[in-house]
Amino acid sequence: MRIAAQSLQNVKAGIRPVDFYRSELPAMPLPLGSGWRDGGLCPFHPDKRAGSFRVNLATGAFICFSCGTKGGDIVAFIQKRDGLSFPEAVQRLSNEWGV
Repeated sequence: MRIAAQSLQNVKAGIRPVDFYRSELPAMPLPLGSGWRDGGLCPFHPDKRAGSFRVNLATGAFICFSCGTKGGDIVAFIQKRDGLSFPEAVQRLSNEWGV
């Protein structure tokens, strides 16, 4: 499966990181402002303490200071969390978010 550059641009333009993370991370505290914020519990390991998982609400980047998982955007988040290839992650986001 090959993803056109236009499809990736549509996904990134059509899904605001703040909306994505509020949907995907229900335990995330209500974000105030933009930039790096507390993402709640890390979805990449059995996390019991909030505070080490951070998301960037402007770019979609994420990082966990406990397990070391990180990525640069919401596509990378879906890839890592769900074990998808890049084209599969873009397609899933496109389908689920209607972009």
